[in-house]
Parts: sequence; structure tokens; C-alpha cells
Amino acid sequence: MQKTKFKFLLSAFFVALVMTSCASAPKQAAATLTKTESRAFWRIDGTDKNGNPSTVYIQGTFHLGDERIFPLSEEVQQAFLNADRYAGELSTQSYADLENQAAILYAPNKDGKLISDYMNDEENAYLKTVFLQQYDSINALDPWIISNTLTTLIYQQTGLTSEFGLDNSFTDNLKEMNRTWDGLDELSVQLEVLTFGDYDEQITNLKDTIQTLTNAEESYKLFTETLELYENYVNDDMQSFEKSFTDSTKLTIKSDKSYKKYYQKLFTDRNKEWACDITNYLNEGGTTFIFAGCGHWVGKDSTFAFLKKMKTIN
Repeated sequence: MQKTKFKFLLSAFFVALVMTSCASAPKQAAATLTKTESRAFWRIDGTDKNGNPSTVYIQGTFHLGDERIFPLSEEVQQAFLNADRYAGELSTQSYADLENQAAILYAPNKDGKLISDYMNDEENAYLKTVFLQQYDSINALDPWIISNTLTTLIYQQTGLTSEFGLDNSFTDNLKEMNRTWDGLDELSVQLEVLTFGDYDEQITNLKDTIQTLTNAEESYKLFTETLELYENYVNDDMQSFEKSFTDSTKLTIKSDKSYKKYYQKLFTDRNKEWACDITNYLNEGGTTFIFAGCGHWVGKDSTFAFLKKMKTIN
């Protein structure tokens, strides 16, 4: 099984089947999509339901980063400051709700299962080495929690941190501006991604994660692929970013059926829903500033691809 599923986690780092329809939205003339000169920044120019100009700005983000991300271009800063509305992957309210649900999410497995019962001796030894005195506590948790915790080990080695992630920067600025923002996802959608799979599937994923981290060759490959993807992003080389991103996801999808379901939930379903959201924002009029993971804006299943299928954009 390929271990490049970690690439998927970059786009669900914070971490719908219930899809809303935009069929009822009035059909306007197709809008124009433009890739600007700013890093991973697009503009969609169209008209609203009354025929007035309507614009959606889209800032593709990398959920981790370093100091090279800042300062943002003047173009991006002005679009952000002057927008009528904002949207991230989760809304202002959803962030608050997520904090309130933390105790439930990180509670011991409801059936009393222990991770150690599903690990071999080597895997248990590794977990004890990583978690030390906390091993007994984490042993009772659901496997997805441990998998997500372990993936941070690779990211820490790259030197990239969420401190320099654009998503955090935008939400911090909006709080300072006393502004709220919409969510492209419902909280339930991101929770489905975060906690993906039944217990057995989560155990399989945890075993794969441990294998990657304990195999020098696989660990180094993941390390270099993550940095390569980030370098493409920093350099605004969206062609190379798309190739690297789509090549790795294709390999992962072919490797296991559960990863295909995971990709569907993480990208395809959400991107289709986001295309509806953008169509609605264009119809509402004014200017909208969207900030969300860059992986959602590239490839054949991207949000832009769905917007073209819907004839919202050329």
C-alpha cells in the first residue's frame, strides 16, 4: 500500500456527503477565471443575479509554511482588506463548535477497544517509544487520533509549521478586524474526513503510518515529496504543483480501495460542493475572498473543474 496518503492530510490538516444543490441559482453568463501573478491566487469575474459585476478571489493555501510565505503581495492584501465577505474551509462558528467537541472526539473508544491488541510487538514498542508515559492513555483512543499525531513527526522534520500557514494568518486577521467568515464545509464534513473509516480501517492506516515512519527510505521519500510540493507552492509553479500532487494521489488511489473512498470524501465531494458555493457567491454579488487548501484548485477533480462543468466559468 502506498504511503502517499499523507499528501491528502495536508489538505485536511486541521481537521460532503450531504450535498446542497445550486441548480436553483439563476443562470448567468459564464464568468472568467484568471490566474493572477500572485502566488496561488485566482480571480473569478462575473455578474450577479441583477447583472452587476461580481468577483470571487481565491487564495490557495498550504496549511504549513515558513517565513518565505510573507509578506503577501499587495494585490492579495488589497483584495482581502476590501472584500465584502470571506470564506475558509470552516466558518467562524464551526471553529468554535470544533473546540467544544474536542472532549468527545478525543474520548476513549466507546467499545473499550485497545490499540495494543491490534499491533504486533514491534508496532507496540514503537508507540511506547514515541508516547512514553502517555502510552497507556493513548492506547484507549481511536486509531485515527494516533495516526494524525504521528504524521506531525514528519512535518516537524521539514521545518514547516502551522504558525506560518496562511489559513491561520487569515483567520487571525479577520478576528482582529472583528469580521466573521463563512465555511465552504459544514463541520460534519471535516469531521468525517478527520475520523475516516471504521475501527479496522483506522487500524490499517495506523499500521501504514508506523511502517512509513520506521522505514528510513519511505520516511525520507515522504519528507522530500512534502518539501518539493511546498517549494512548487512558494515559487507559484502551479503546473509542477499539480503534477506532483496528482501523480501521488493517483498512486495512492490505485493502491487500496479505502484510499479511493478517502480521496472521494476529502476532495471530489467537497470540491463539487465548493463549486456550488462559489456559484452562489457570484450570484449574490459584491466581492468574496476565499482561502482554502491549494490541492482543491488543481487537477481534474478540482473545484475549478466542477465550475467549468457547471458552466459557471469558461
